[in-house]
Amino acid sequence: MTVIETDNLTLQIGHFHLQHIDIKIPKEKITAIIGPNGSGKSTLLKVISRLLTHDTGDVRVEGRSAKQYKAKEFAQIVSMLPQSKNSLPNLTVRELVSYGRAPYKKIFEARLTANDEAFINWAMEVTGTKKFADRMYTTLSGGEQQKVRIALTLAQNTSIILLDEPTTFLDIAHQLDVMEMLKEINETYQFTIVMVLHELQQAAAYSDFLIAMKQGKIAAFGSPKELLTPQFLKDVYDIDALVKYEGNYPLIIPRQRNLSALSI
Repeated sequence: MTVIETDNLTLQIGHFHLQHIDIKIPKEKITAIIGPNGSGKSTLLKVISRLLTHDTGDVRVEGRSAKQYKAKEFAQIVSMLPQSKNSLPNLTVRELVSYGRAPYKKIFEARLTANDEAFINWAMEVTGTKKFADRMYTTLSGGEQQKVRIALTLAQNTSIILLDEPTTFLDIAHQLDVMEMLKEINETYQFTIVMVLHELQQAAAYSDFLIAMKQGKIAAFGSPKELLTPQFLKDVYDIDALVKYEGNYPLIIPRQRNLSALSI
C-alpha cells in the first residue's frame, strides 16, 4: 500500500532542477533515498515535508494532496527531522523532547497534559534517552544527541517519519546503533520511515525500499537486492564495483584499476 506519492513533481532552485519526480513510498516500511551528492535527495524530502514548495505536480499523503492539509493537521501525520542540529535551545533532554507535542497545543498553551507526558516518556524510552531526561542536551555525545532528536520526532506521534541524513556526523558505531534503533522502531510500531542516506551499504541493509536519484531525476527504485547491482553502481555512482551479500548486508567491493600503465 502506498502512503506517499508524487506526480510529475518539479522544482527549480537556482541552477538545480527537480525534474518530473514520480515516486510511490510504501506504507509501514523503511524507504531510503540515495544518490550522489547534489542529486536532490534532501530537496525531495523537504518538498514532501512541505518545507519547500514545488513548482508543478503534486504530493499526496495518505491519498490526499499535501497542500490540502492545514499546518497542524499535517504535523500530526508527518514529522520531519532536518539534517542540521544547529541553533537548538539550551534545554534539558525532557524539555527538548517536549517540543514534539507542539502540533497538539493551542496558541499560548504551554502546559503539558497527561497525554503529552505519556508520549514524551514513551519517545525517550524507545530511544534509550530517558536516563538523560534531566541532563542538558548540549552535554551529550553526538550519538546521544541524535537519539534525543529522534525522540523529539517520535513525541510528535505521527505515522510518517522523515529523516534527513540521520547518521551524518556520527562514527560508524553510532551510525549502526541509530540504524538498528530505527529498524526496531519500524518493526515494532509499523511507522513509515523515509530517510536520506549517504552510506549506501547501510541504506540497503536496513531499508525495505530504495529510491535512487541522480541530477534531480529518479534514476531507479526497488528493493535493495534487486536494485543494488554492479550496473546500478556504474549508472548512478559512476563506479566500477562488485556487490556481494553477507546475509542481508551488502558488501561493495571496488574493482582495482590496472595501474601498470602508470608504472615507470
